[in-house]
Amino acid sequence: MNRQIRRAQEKQDKKADKEKERRRDARREKVDQARARRTRRREEAKRARAEGGSSGVSASGGNDAPVPAGKRTKKPGRFAGALMMATVFFIVLQSAAPPEDAGNELLRTITSAGFYLLFGYFSVLWLMRRGTPRPVMMTLISGAFLTIGVEVAKAFQPAVPTDPLMLALAIPGLVAGAFLGRLVYVNSPG
Repeated sequence: MNRQIRRAQEKQDKKADKEKERRRDARREKVDQARARRTRRREEAKRARAEGGSSGVSASGGNDAPVPAGKRTKKPGRFAGALMMATVFFIVLQSAAPPEDAGNELLRTITSAGFYLLFGYFSVLWLMRRGTPRPVMMTLISGAFLTIGVEVAKAFQPAVPTDPLMLALAIPGLVAGAFLGRLVYVNSPG
């Protein structure tokens, strides 16, 4: 009886091993095919760059004009979305903390307004990279809402006063950052 059980178990083990080997071979073949496809695409891209043209759709999602060989093809603003969110975080953080001393009030004001310039710059780069229509207008509207939200939040905290000089500098800083971001994106090669 034990011998029959062992034989049945060995048969099952052999069958399982064959199935496992078959799956492993199929997976290996699939990986090899994927590698071959990637290699073929790379070679086609190299050939297309060497010829000076572009084949098909670019990384930005649309058909772009041919880029001369040796030129950079990536538009600026790759990390602009993350940097814009970090800037929003710092704007909110700096406006929520009460000032420690009155000696550095001007420096604090200029730093706070500088964050709005950075917000405008990164926001426009991010929106233009995504192909959003009217990125400057969207940035100015979102910057205005951000400023209003921060000032409303300050109204609920008596320890954090409203800084009129910062507001006077933040709005032109936001506009300057938005147009600077647009200028950088439009004039970038590729």
